[in-house]
Amino acid sequence: MLGRDAFIHPRPTLVSNARLVRLICMELPARTPLALLPTPLVFCERLSEAWGGPRIWMKRDDLTGFELSGNKVRKLEFHFAAAAAAGADTVITCGALQSNHSRATAFAAARLGFRSILLLRRNPGEQLRLIGNYLLHHLGGAEVRLITPEEWEQRDLLMAEVAAAEAANGHPAWVIPEGASDALGMWGFVLATRELADQIAQIPGDLPVVWHAASSGGTTAGIGWGFDRLAVDIPIVACSIGDPAGTIREKVDAIWSEAGAATGAKQPEISIEYIDNHVGGGYGRVTTEELTIQTEASSLTGTILDPTYTGKAIVGLRREISSGRFSRGDNVVFWHTGGGFAALAHDFTGIVAAAPPAAGSD
Repeated sequence: MLGRDAFIHPRPTLVSNARLVRLICMELPARTPLALLPTPLVFCERLSEAWGGPRIWMKRDDLTGFELSGNKVRKLEFHFAAAAAAGADTVITCGALQSNHSRATAFAAARLGFRSILLLRRNPGEQLRLIGNYLLHHLGGAEVRLITPEEWEQRDLLMAEVAAAEAANGHPAWVIPEGASDALGMWGFVLATRELADQIAQIPGDLPVVWHAASSGGTTAGIGWGFDRLAVDIPIVACSIGDPAGTIREKVDAIWSEAGAATGAKQPEISIEYIDNHVGGGYGRVTTEELTIQTEASSLTGTILDPTYTGKAIVGLRREISSGRFSRGDNVVFWHTGGGFAALAHDFTGIVAAAPPAAGSD
């Protein structure tokens, strides 16, 4: 049974790095608090035992809030502060129909009194069902505009055009890029590394591998920048959920370059491992095998995984454990970046019914 000590909350422990922490905080732009922080680090005892590999810990960023759950809200805190400082009354962003980022943006805007406009990519043949995040976009009061995959390729230009039109109509607008993944949103995860660094200082044994889903690059960029500034040489694995590893690396490098130009700070020297051998059919496409592994992980941890993001990342971790990458003495921190609402938009018919009961659940 998991006792109270299985939930690790941060307390100041990295005394030797205190000066570096202060330097990080000095660099930070203005921030509007939205997330419920800090999020706990949880030891996944049953999952670790069932999968027979390393000790698996879960950083629970699915607990940053309810409607604002997930990693995106950390980045949005900086974008909404900037939007307010710029005098905007409208925010504009983009994503897929089931975008966690777009949902979080809509609800953050509603909470803070902004209008929100979402440009959502609709793939050919994709049904418009009011379920999951797509329903929540509307419940959050967002204006939803559907765009084609071809238009998606020009999403930054489209958002700029919408912003210009809104400004001409008396609504100054702030554009938030895909996933809030830029040099501004990155700071949300620079701060998050301070949380995690204090928590992992209490984990026995060697430093863990930090395993997370990677897509638009902002989370990875923040994790890398943060640990580099904390002088913590920790293994980081960015598990792509759709793009080639090289593309994710390019996105992260671009964010770092933008942040460096804005702050005058040097580029991080920390090493990040980018992997793309678990993307399956690509972004948003999942197989029965992947959903089965995700379902098993949920039944062993009591958490909900997003088949597009955290689900694929946990599948990647499961496969890497099976391949012998880790030993029983290793530690892995799986960064749960949220997205549970998106699971409601996937068809688990047959998988749940066919799944055997998890060990100890009788």
